[in-house]
Amino acid sequence: MRSMKILLLSCLALLLLAGCARVPAPPADLDHTWGERQVFDYQGLKINYYEAGQGPPVILLHGFGGCTYTYRYLAPELAKDHRVLAIDLKGYGLSDKPADGKYAVADQADLVAAFIRSQDLHDLVIMGHSMGGAVTLMTYFKVREDAPPRVKKLVLIDSAGYPQKMPWFIRLAKLPLVGSVGGRVMSPRFATFMVLRKSYYNKDKITDEQINTYAYYGSLPGAREAVTETAKQIVPEDIDALTARYKTISVPVLIVWGREDEVVPLSVGENFKRDIPDSELAILPHCGHIPLEECAGETNRTVEAFLKK
Repeated sequence: MRSMKILLLSCLALLLLAGCARVPAPPADLDHTWGERQVFDYQGLKINYYEAGQGPPVILLHGFGGCTYTYRYLAPELAKDHRVLAIDLKGYGLSDKPADGKYAVADQADLVAAFIRSQDLHDLVIMGHSMGGAVTLMTYFKVREDAPPRVKKLVLIDSAGYPQKMPWFIRLAKLPLVGSVGGRVMSPRFATFMVLRKSYYNKDKITDEQINTYAYYGSLPGAREAVTETAKQIVPEDIDALTARYKTISVPVLIVWGREDEVVPLSVGENFKRDIPDSELAILPHCGHIPLEECAGETNRTVEAFLKK
């Protein structure tokens, strides 16, 4: 009975807060100025990615509900000394969004591992934010037995990877009816604004351009369904077995965390530091869940220093 009341109240809240769910205008930097847009064919799906620079390769993986736009500040800096490959994961950004139900972290890691092998990448750094951090870890486990070794370092930024209480927007997307109806009724711009408010410590740093851009990508055909399926599968069924494997990671790992993160708490970052042998934890004060955007300068300097070691 209580769950039914919660469901009805959630539906009512969505209806009251909703605007007309019109599709926002495409952002000015739809084809990012920092990189060349390319397409990777993965089992018949078109996976969008951007490439820039030369040197040791770095793969960039975004988080839940995000896209390569999240890396707009870091990617150009890394491209000065590296070959940067920023991927729109399946169902996100400009990548295909099939209704096949395969949106688990392991499914995305299979995609990234196939991309790495297709490009024959070595001396590689894999970097992931939030859900993309979980994909980073699982990708590492999938390719680490390749010979010669492919992965040199990992970077985890406010990364998922341990059991935790899910933020409200993931819990809401997982609810029957609410996830599908809410996405159809709620304005993409309003939904984006609310998620960013949860993700930022300093709300004043949220910009209209940022809201409009994320809202555009989130309003594309199939995007809402992809987010819903991801939310349902975001916790791996073998999460305990997976976390036990962190102790076997044999490459250096940088862990970057916003101290005031309310989406994935700092305690998760501390667990990574505890369990991964060769790891260092950089904590950014006065920063929330997306330091790549909210604290871009400090994040850039921290990542670049680690890559130069």
